[in-house]
Amino acid sequence: MELDGKDLKKRKSILMDLWNELITIWESNPQKISREYVIERLKGEYSKEGISPIRGASEPKDLFDKELTSLYILGKYGMGLEVQYPEFFDKVFSIEVKMDQVNDLLLSDNTDGLRDKVSAIIGNVDGNSIARILRIPLTKIYFGFSNESTIKRVADSLKKMFPEQAKEVNKYIKFYAAFKIANDIDIGKIKNRITKEAFKQALALELNIDRKSLPSDKYIMKIASDVFKVSNKNLKNVFSFNNKKIQKEKQIKK
Repeated sequence: MELDGKDLKKRKSILMDLWNELITIWESNPQKISREYVIERLKGEYSKEGISPIRGASEPKDLFDKELTSLYILGKYGMGLEVQYPEFFDKVFSIEVKMDQVNDLLLSDNTDGLRDKVSAIIGNVDGNSIARILRIPLTKIYFGFSNESTIKRVADSLKKMFPEQAKEVNKYIKFYAAFKIANDIDIGKIKNRITKEAFKQALALELNIDRKSLPSDKYIMKIASDVFKVSNKNLKNVFSFNNKKIQKEKQIKK
């Protein structure tokens, strides 16, 4: 996702400021830093700035725990902090470090014993761990630290190694497709219905999925509205929807 929309610029700024705060605390009082503390600080900053965690239509209880992936990815790949503060990463990002290691394995050419290697790192592979594994490449792509073929390669490898989790993998890829299209609306690459449909077709080819597996317009619109804060005016240009209904839903959320 090569262009920075308003959401990404704001998100990066918030995360970088939070990193600066956390490192200052770590250097003076490392005992104060814990995964739980960082989650609460992240939640507080997002709330203050009106930023939504990266998500689909639902808001699971562990959403902000998963959103630590954003802080982890920016800190490691954008700021190079893992090398400087390995103990911090071990203490706060133990889950993300493991998921990142799994991604490296899934992207490698050596598939010998891959299923066992992945299980040895994260234990039982279920729907939740599938979502955490795939959140790594999604976030790296969104922040500009990886190319867009990465998530497909990871997804394909997961389905090959864990065929019993194919449904969960496909479910996440549908979310990724919706997230990508919503982001393209946010950055102005998609401005009308025709372009949106063309992008959908291209994405189906890129991800090697049939059109039936693509996200619905309603799902894309919800992410565009809730996560990227795309205006009703811009949404109306891209989708056919009941403007009064959308306004009512936003008022209820407030």
